[in-house]
Amino acid sequence: MNDASHASIEKLNLGRLPSVPQVLLRLIEACHQVDVSFEDLAEIIQQDVGLTAKITSVGNSPAYAQWNDSKDFNRLLVVLGLDNIKTIAINAAVHQFFSRFDVKTGSSLGGIWYQSLWCAHAAKSLATLTSYEFPDEAYLAGLLHKLGQLVFLNNQPEAYNDLLSKRHSDLILTGFEKELFGVAYHEVSALMVQEWDIESFLSDALLYQNEPAERLLEAPRLVRLTNFTHKMSDPNIDNETLYAEADLLFGLNSSVVETLRKDIGQQVEKAADGLGIRIDKNSAGTIDVQVETESVRLELAKRVREFALLGGVNLEPGSESDLQAFLQSVLSELNIMFDMDRSILFLADGENKHLSGVAARGISKTRIAEFKIPIAAGRSHVAQALIGASIQGPFKPLDSNPASLVDQQLSRTLNRNSILCIPLIAGTHRIGVIVVGLREANPENLQQVMEFLPLFSATAAQSIHTSRQIDQQTEEKLENARQWHRREARSIIHEINNPLGIINNYLHVLSAKFNDDAAIADHLKIIKEEIQRVGDIALRMHDISDPHHIASFSVDINEVISDLTEIFQASYFKTHNITEHVELDKKLPAIMISRAILKQVITNLVKNAVEAMPDGGELWMQTRDHINIGGREFVELIIADSGPGIPPEIMGQLFNPLESTKGSSHSGLGLTIVNNLISELKGSISCRGRSGGGTEFLIHLPRCLGDEQ
Repeated sequence: MNDASHASIEKLNLGRLPSVPQVLLRLIEACHQVDVSFEDLAEIIQQDVGLTAKITSVGNSPAYAQWNDSKDFNRLLVVLGLDNIKTIAINAAVHQFFSRFDVKTGSSLGGIWYQSLWCAHAAKSLATLTSYEFPDEAYLAGLLHKLGQLVFLNNQPEAYNDLLSKRHSDLILTGFEKELFGVAYHEVSALMVQEWDIESFLSDALLYQNEPAERLLEAPRLVRLTNFTHKMSDPNIDNETLYAEADLLFGLNSSVVETLRKDIGQQVEKAADGLGIRIDKNSAGTIDVQVETESVRLELAKRVREFALLGGVNLEPGSESDLQAFLQSVLSELNIMFDMDRSILFLADGENKHLSGVAARGISKTRIAEFKIPIAAGRSHVAQALIGASIQGPFKPLDSNPASLVDQQLSRTLNRNSILCIPLIAGTHRIGVIVVGLREANPENLQQVMEFLPLFSATAAQSIHTSRQIDQQTEEKLENARQWHRREARSIIHEINNPLGIINNYLHVLSAKFNDDAAIADHLKIIKEEIQRVGDIALRMHDISDPHHIASFSVDINEVISDLTEIFQASYFKTHNITEHVELDKKLPAIMISRAILKQVITNLVKNAVEAMPDGGELWMQTRDHINIGGREFVELIIADSGPGIPPEIMGQLFNPLESTKGSSHSGLGLTIVNNLISELKGSISCRGRSGGGTEFLIHLPRCLGDEQ
């Protein structure tokens, strides 16, 4: 495919492909059945080119990306879920009802549907006959082989309908297509599938479907299967040529080819009967299939009216596990309904002073976190959309001079020349803005989208507002529970630490008094160990019933260190004559990690440091913000001691499960556990000797707010 073909494809609207109305109605009916299975849905969907393309495209987007793991279409539907499938079906039905299709274009759509379904069944049958291990993939290739024709029919229905009505051979047809669109249908089909990034030769199979068999002898089998079954479905190809290619590509004789043709024809007729589609064969052997009938349009009208009354957008607050997931689902719905695959969702802060990027589709979330856009008039189209409560655009910031810098940055981030700013407003509440990167689109199609966007944005805004309220109420309850727990835990720990401190003081006196009596010294050592165990139990009490003990939440590292230091005073520092130095960066942000894991890491390292200094010493705990490593930002936690340091022979294998050498170093199984725990937190740990003597452990944890771990 040359550059001119690519340029021509860029001018086409590749979204909003038409579907056979009868299939849509069957799918919508099935989606509302309580006991519907994904196998039933797959059987219906895979009778329509547009629906199958849409499902496969969404399923291979970054949010799902499952096709590479499995070529099973049923699995793809399971991953998407019934709600998303229903939304796709509803969206397709609304689009089909408001399309410019009439009886003539309905006949062309029917012809494309018939040939696509015929080729799909043929490809699967031939794949089974020739022992190809992925017959469902062959079916998909056959079904999508005329995908580009749907694009042409959608972009210029009248002109392309006239072209199809003349029933040209594929060689002549593709020539006319290049005159009309600058590109042929098989090139469009191949490029669309290529953008799905599937680990398959599916795109190649569509691109080379018209090639002579002699050129495909070394090609992958999927390419050969699609090429031959496409030619089988073409009524303009002569039988002698077809039989010769069957023998050349697969070693099949004419009787096998004719048997396949007969069986496939029966399968397609059965499918048409099940959908209520009439297939007419005239005396010349040509086939006419009409899918746009008055009864079908009336039924679609009824369904569209129901969607309007019920608010067809699938956005239910509380159906997602948390606010972040819910915001992501809003962008997924935007993509499903309007083919807007690149978008950023900004939320306004409580004072309506700034917009912050909180969710994105098709872009790394770490990039959008840096955007903090002032809500001020005249500064940006993004802010103006919220201030004026109206959709801004589409416009091309990179072509404007002068233009808002943030608008230009958003255009570059979204990798689209045109952007659209959609305000999210629920009553008197200004929720935020969705910024969408647009492909070059047909003005009429864009106008249709603009008519539906206000309804979507209003529904989305209200859902987000409700979801934020639910999320805020839940967080308030959790925080109240955490505060109560901390008060109770601190009270209990304080009561435990007081007698522990008194007992430890007496033990020091007794140890000095009976230093020469080995038996008494041994007994005192046992008592010290038991007191140490009581201190450890008190330490663990702080985690009991703590909601942060299990999952990852926003954790204040400084607060954790302060709490632990209070506990370490009686359990470690006083009993071992340790002087602690705590230096905390007050600007350190809360980060999304497991509080319990962090506490275990700190406790293990402090315990190791204390045991490395049996005669007393100094221990440091420090935190620092904004540590840049490889272009990413981390927070840093340092735990250091003035002990004897780590021998060189141990340092190289410090985090391996070695035989313990406590007292002279920090190795042993404990550090292996610490290393594994830090890995769970998506962080890193390193160790080095201190310039003044001793050992220093450096822990780096991702400085993120939970959107990327």
